[in-house]
Amino acid sequence: MNSMGESYITDVCRGSMSGTGLILTLGKSTEHVKTSLLKYSPEYLVLLTSEDFASTARRQLSHWKRQFDLQGEVFVIKDLFTDDSAEHIMTQTLLAIDFMNLSELSPIFLGITGGTMHMAAAAATAAAIADVPVFYVKRPDGNQVVQPNKDVIEMPSLSAFSKLSSIPIEALELFRSTFTNRSGDDQGKISVSDAATIGMPKGFLDYLVGHRILDKIDSSVYKFTYTGLSMVRMLHSNPTIAKLIKAKNSTAEIPDHMYV
Repeated sequence: MNSMGESYITDVCRGSMSGTGLILTLGKSTEHVKTSLLKYSPEYLVLLTSEDFASTARRQLSHWKRQFDLQGEVFVIKDLFTDDSAEHIMTQTLLAIDFMNLSELSPIFLGITGGTMHMAAAAATAAAIADVPVFYVKRPDGNQVVQPNKDVIEMPSLSAFSKLSSIPIEALELFRSTFTNRSGDDQGKISVSDAATIGMPKGFLDYLVGHRILDKIDSSVYKFTYTGLSMVRMLHSNPTIAKLIKAKNSTAEIPDHMYV
């Protein structure tokens, strides 16, 4: 199998699929893979790994295909410890994302628990470019069993941060109040009528669902995800974050003299 995966062109030409696409960095340890599969139930799984672990990854993938009724491929990162390894990692990650986009898989997630630290960093950078959510699987305390809904931690996306950083302070205060002023099953919930009190349209709540900041409970009630809660807390308690994001966005314009 070459570094792109021989089936890359074949699978793209075969036509579109449906369901979730999952990309996982992989090294020697594989415990996180099952947790990730249970959490996201993907239609297609791509394993990003080095040449040293490629054969093992293919054997494991065959097992996971049968166990979880999914399709998949191993993308091999060549020369993992050379000076240009970050380029190789990012390229393979973006190829995997591109394949999934062409196959109409949605949503797409990247897990960075396995492999080396620089694999995780480079792959996460590629995911940020493509606006793909990133997550990791944390080790449970003591001898507790891993729980996919508890131990899979999704990282806030830059695009979601940019959007939230631009909303009025009263909106952040409303969002925060869903945690500070409510308890039990109602904690973290926000309704269409709650949002309407500050002039926030339902469409904006649906937009936040798309960025995994909110989960939609029913037609009029939403609930913040763990990631959404983290973002609201950070933006509300540390206005510097919003200032940094706004400053970055304001200086990101292309100079007039370029491409003239």
